[in-house]
Amino acid sequence: MKRITILDVANRAGLSVGTVSRVLNDKPVSRKALDAVTQAIEELGYAPNAVAQSMRTQTTRAIGLVVNDISNPLFSGIARSLDEVLHASGYSLLIANTDNDPRREQLIIDSLKQRRIDGLAIAVSDETNDRTTKLLRSVEFPVVLLDRELEIPADKVCDDHSKGMKKAVRYLFDLGHRDIALITGGNDVRPGRERAQGFLEAFREGGIAIEEGRLRQGRLDSSFGYEEACVLLKETPRPTALIAGGNQILAGVLRALRQLDIRIPTDLSLISCDEIDLTALMNPPITVITREIRRIGTITAELLLRRIAGQPTEEYSRQIVPTELLVRESCARLG
Repeated sequence: MKRITILDVANRAGLSVGTVSRVLNDKPVSRKALDAVTQAIEELGYAPNAVAQSMRTQTTRAIGLVVNDISNPLFSGIARSLDEVLHASGYSLLIANTDNDPRREQLIIDSLKQRRIDGLAIAVSDETNDRTTKLLRSVEFPVVLLDRELEIPADKVCDDHSKGMKKAVRYLFDLGHRDIALITGGNDVRPGRERAQGFLEAFREGGIAIEEGRLRQGRLDSSFGYEEACVLLKETPRPTALIAGGNQILAGVLRALRQLDIRIPTDLSLISCDEIDLTALMNPPITVITREIRRIGTITAELLLRRIAGQPTEEYSRQIVPTELLVRESCARLG
């Protein structure tokens, strides 16, 4: 089947190729010419060559989203709201998954550079990786960091994990708990650092000593949650309350609880981070530290569009999204 070209459109409309090109690139033309070109495009089923257009306009109308695990409901929620705002402005969203592999992440960033995307939102897998930081400094398009802290010229959208964690620990204190454990990410990513910081500060401000080994930092995945929960819950005495510092960590914790036949909240009080279907549908429903996931995507899109449009701004911004404690039935009062 013969591919329809801009010349075919021009011949059908009875106009020059230059006039058709002006229409396709939103340049001023007469109403008569616009109607003729529009009708010819509809009759022929013409689709403009996006690559050629990007070479002429120096823009691809594409935004990259790079995350470490797209199966995480957090990132899928961010992607959805990000796409809604970008689509309304005529941009497409390209999503890439790094699987927490810095080398793969760097290859993806390189690939997106070659594709000449117009902007990038990224949650790097390891903030301490110098090569990733250097690579992101070299890009020419705007970058927004998703809950990450890197020394690069970029806007940041961060969540107030520390405050949310403090609220959770204080809530458990009010219920009489003192032996509380936290399983969360490591210090190489902001959520792990901030949640650990809030946990430690809550104990310090409350004048309460933390039992040895109750803060377990590592990976933000189900396997780590399962492994650490098994260790904690087999100890004597075991914690009376546990906080899963990540929705994927929660999945591993629940697996360990079922395997060890530990009941919530009769045997253990449980709190998790981020509202997902699992937390609401559990029996009993799980108390969670929540954040407005869709707001994160919306703010990110607005920051990128502002930078792409070249709107003047004094400096790169750091937007903080608040966290709250949604109390449900997974925690019990001691005594």
